[in-house]
Amino acid sequence: MIRLVLVRHGESAWNAEQRIQGQSGTGLSDRGKQQAEAVAHWVADTHPDALIVTSDLQRCVETAAPIVAALACEAEHDVELRERRFGRWEGHTWAEIEEVDPDLVPRWRAGEDVIELAGGESGVALAERAVKAFHRLTELGHDTVVAVTHGGTIWHGLHELLGLPFGTLGGVGNTGVTEVLRSGDHWVLDTWNQQSHLPAALRTSRRPAEQRRKR
Repeated sequence: MIRLVLVRHGESAWNAEQRIQGQSGTGLSDRGKQQAEAVAHWVADTHPDALIVTSDLQRCVETAAPIVAALACEAEHDVELRERRFGRWEGHTWAEIEEVDPDLVPRWRAGEDVIELAGGESGVALAERAVKAFHRLTELGHDTVVAVTHGGTIWHGLHELLGLPFGTLGGVGNTGVTEVLRSGDHWVLDTWNQQSHLPAALRTSRRPAEQRRKR
């Protein structure tokens, strides 16, 4: 039985400013750094022998840093764990995006995955990429792998991996922990968006827009 622990990054500066990040974005906000420290203590207590892997984007690398320090190990970087690309929407607020793409935004809000028309990556492509990464991470010879990644990667990837109807799972909070178990070709969701390691003031429950898209 292999355990894959998926940790969303802590709050970034762009999260706080409600900007679309995609594969751009900044590092952690002060609040995000506190979240990262808290999840590091949780990982050290529950999975001290885990392999640590992280998306190479700055907000994930900074989230993984206190985990690496707590476990006195090194983290592998995996570009396949990146968030989806949002093309020309990256770095902008929704108000700004409405000015740039007034025709696409209503379709997006209605649930249509139109991001490719803005130069981004479809939800289907993200899901396929994430599933490949999850398979690879559980074939590295470690009983437990902790992967610091992104909300969209977790959400789209697990719907695809587990064969769930799109929209079954809720949102993924900053440093929310999701665990899946693999035995051969069989996968089981053990926990979803667990945030008990965070004090109430540091928990997030908002469902990011990029996680609501229909396929």
